[in-house]
Amino acid sequence: MARLSLVFLVALLRATECGVISNKEPFVSESCRNFGLAFERMFAVPGESPLLECPLHIQALFDPAETPYNVTWVEERTGSEISAGPNVSLSGTSLWFPNISLQSQGTYVCVLRTQSQCYRQAAVLVVSEMTSGDCERPVRGLQWISAGVNDVLACPLKRYIRSVDHPSIQWYKNCEPLQEDEKFAPNEEMLNIRKVHLDDAGLYTCKMTFSLGGVVGQMAESVECEVHDEYLEKPRLIEPVNEIIKVERGSSFRKDCVVVVPGKGVPQVPVLWKVTLGSEESQSEEFISDNTSHRIYQESMNESRTEEGFVLVQTLSVSDVWQEDFYLNFTCMVFSSRGTPSGQFSLIPADPNIFLLLGLLLGSVALLFVMGVSLCTVFKVELALWVRTVFPFLYKTTDGDGKQYDAYIAYPRVLDGSSEKAEVFAMSTLPQVLEGRYGYKLFILGRDGLPGEAVVDVVEEALTRCRRLLLLYTSTSLCSPEALEWAEQQTGLYRGLVENTVSIVLLELEEIREPDRLPHSVRLLKEKQGALQAWKRRKRWMCCDWKTEKRLTSLDPSARFWREVRYHMPVRGKAKNRNWFSF
Repeated sequence: MARLSLVFLVALLRATECGVISNKEPFVSESCRNFGLAFERMFAVPGESPLLECPLHIQALFDPAETPYNVTWVEERTGSEISAGPNVSLSGTSLWFPNISLQSQGTYVCVLRTQSQCYRQAAVLVVSEMTSGDCERPVRGLQWISAGVNDVLACPLKRYIRSVDHPSIQWYKNCEPLQEDEKFAPNEEMLNIRKVHLDDAGLYTCKMTFSLGGVVGQMAESVECEVHDEYLEKPRLIEPVNEIIKVERGSSFRKDCVVVVPGKGVPQVPVLWKVTLGSEESQSEEFISDNTSHRIYQESMNESRTEEGFVLVQTLSVSDVWQEDFYLNFTCMVFSSRGTPSGQFSLIPADPNIFLLLGLLLGSVALLFVMGVSLCTVFKVELALWVRTVFPFLYKTTDGDGKQYDAYIAYPRVLDGSSEKAEVFAMSTLPQVLEGRYGYKLFILGRDGLPGEAVVDVVEEALTRCRRLLLLYTSTSLCSPEALEWAEQQTGLYRGLVENTVSIVLLELEEIREPDRLPHSVRLLKEKQGALQAWKRRKRWMCCDWKTEKRLTSLDPSARFWREVRYHMPVRGKAKNRNWFSF
């Protein structure tokens, strides 16, 4: 069987924080999300045409209708990608062996790729020689059915019916073909056995004949059937049990009738709702319809299996409770050969709600509280600046804290267009607004340092005397090679993130379209506390100083931006620092 070899990429592209990420698909085992080995196996004998389906559940991974994808198969033993040939064929997401041999047995890996993701899962194909006879297969499953009831055997090949053309299934019992009669009713997915007897135990084989790509094939699997001599017991009605329920007129209402049927097998137990009408002298009973267009109807019954047996739930639904529905007896009837339990309930008008006013009051208080919290969240910056201005005595003064400057201004010193704009913003705009208008004291390297001093020494010494570090950056400045030698950035980030001796405020001067290109430390800091975006235009709720501030900056940041900068600057309070431990 001809196969194409997979060419694996053994050279991995090493991407730095500012590097370009490769878009080539890496080696499957290194890049694909591995779901391991599928639980289900495919069993075949030489000469058959088994279909090995991809075990990945595509709908659980993504929407196949909106996301393009492709599926390839790899033979795990050789590591080679499988291509179509005389002994194997690719059909959609399946791998088909038109005439299988013992050499085809093994593990096959289904690899599913989209534009951005890769998944893989392995499936096992078991090929065994027939040991005896022409229909007793060497590997078989096990199913059990219950005596005394109608039960079914599931065809193990039913999961392949929708993957082939013109499927036709024939059932066999102990090598004899089964036809529909009073005992058996075979169909495509299961074999119905009426009134199961202990003699119905034995070997059942489900054989499917089909065509795929114009080629006819066969596949089969066997089931060892065991009959358990256990009968269904008397149903137990859990609810309703003579209940009186209060409801409001005009409201909707639903009530479940819950029935437990202990035992094994498929219970044939109808559950119906009825209502008793009229007075005590002339009463009549009517079964409630399952027509959902009626005001009162019963929904489809829900069945679920438990360790004890089956739980049946039949729901009565009333879309609009009328006055005439009150004080009627609604009865749930269970029909079984082992018993017919029943339970009922009645509806009565609900008591007047004396707590309605209290509820409205509490609701109003809660609404006002939520609105207050929302307003405080939205206008947090404006409220904080207002409180600082009106009540400065609530905040401690910065005098005597050992600091000389309110903020250290660090900006990219790289000779490109965006950094030149950042330099104008740092050297001109920030001092005009923060120093000239609001009285903050800033340190800017090149403006406040002494000539002839070493840059590293100046940066180290100045940072110890600053209360904040305003780190300005553009879309390219932090990812340029020169940024690695930017002493202000490196020293400031180390003091802020490692030593925790200075608070860092990020000023983003341009929109960052590729956040992954930022240095790891800056990216983490931005994710943790955010960045003040001078480029972003926002809806202005407060425009007090916007016209003045617009004339001061070439970047034209919004008034909201300047308020956020002031919010993150040190608070110049008037309350004196107190030594609480002095006597």
